[in-house]
Amino acid sequence: MSEVTNIPQLRFPEFSDEWEEKKLGDVTSWSSGGTPSKAVPHYWNGKIPWISASSMKGKYFIDSKLKITLEGLKAGSKLAPKNSILLLVRGSMLFKKIPFGLAETDVAFNQDVKCLKVLGESTFDFIYYWFCHSENHLLNMVTGTGIGAGKLETSYVQLMNVNIPEFLEQEKIAAFLTTVDNKIEQLSKKQELLKEYKKGLMQQIFSQVTRFKADDGCDFPDWEEKKLGDVSVRGTSNISANQLEDNNGDYKIYGAAGHLKNIDFYTEEDCYVAIVKDGAGAGRIMLLEAKTSVLGTLAIIKAKQGNDINFLYWLIQTINFRKYVVGSTIPHIYYRDYQAEKLRIPSLSEQTKIANFLSFIDSKIEQVGKQLDESKQFKKALLQQMFV
Repeated sequence: MSEVTNIPQLRFPEFSDEWEEKKLGDVTSWSSGGTPSKAVPHYWNGKIPWISASSMKGKYFIDSKLKITLEGLKAGSKLAPKNSILLLVRGSMLFKKIPFGLAETDVAFNQDVKCLKVLGESTFDFIYYWFCHSENHLLNMVTGTGIGAGKLETSYVQLMNVNIPEFLEQEKIAAFLTTVDNKIEQLSKKQELLKEYKKGLMQQIFSQVTRFKADDGCDFPDWEEKKLGDVSVRGTSNISANQLEDNNGDYKIYGAAGHLKNIDFYTEEDCYVAIVKDGAGAGRIMLLEAKTSVLGTLAIIKAKQGNDINFLYWLIQTINFRKYVVGSTIPHIYYRDYQAEKLRIPSLSEQTKIANFLSFIDSKIEQVGKQLDESKQFKKALLQQMFV
């Protein structure tokens, strides 16, 4: 008796049959899209969503900023029916990810996109999740076009093996993974809503539309206009990355992108704000913990006595650093310039209340972000184990 190998590692207990190996091209039919002439105005601004690389985000495609008319559809595009799969086969983003998804309604699409209709006893959502499972393989198949774009050779993609179970097992797998996707979508929306909520709160707080009360219910004193340099002091670092190659320890050191590594010393005894001062990230702000260090590419901002460093972290985020950027080749910002920024400053007690409140919102966003990352990792593990 030969060993059965064409079965997944993780499976619903009511199924035991071996999966059938087929070619993707045998279970799908492919068609190409097109672009109506931009020189003909009545082809555009209609009601039919026109899908291109820029609108291929998320699992479902239902709308697009660009829409065409029925005349435009007949003159240069194609219609992908509901529940077909749209796959980007040419574009610069193919070097990083493979955009694909399900048409949730009838949509038009351009020449860089292929429409896949699922045939026979295969379900469209099972094949969609097969694409999720196979994305890394597809990424390895991307080649260059010579003009900066990536390309998926459709004839090779159609020859890929697709292992397919019976119809009921396909449905159960797809339904389970859809539940996981729904959870990911809910967490993503929750995270975005919290970020928007925080953004709105910051606008209200720093414009003083919203004010806090003292613990005894009394009003805090009026805010005073001061310069950033009046409430902060600049620190410096002369540490370079090449100094740290053989240095390891228990203390964190940060660079423009965040935590670099742990080393055996620290330069800052207390909590402080670090601001990236060079390069494309100039103006990026970090609140860093005590007993850490930064590279010399970051400026160090400390609170003067009578001010809360956690509040200054939030306050500094209201500064538009773009107006202080100098240098056309390598952007740079200087403390000597932005220290003159005029800001409204509350009393120390109100600073602390504001900082604690915004930090609480941030912790909620971080918590949801952690749940989102865990859900994405869970889905990734499921895709590896539930498909052959």
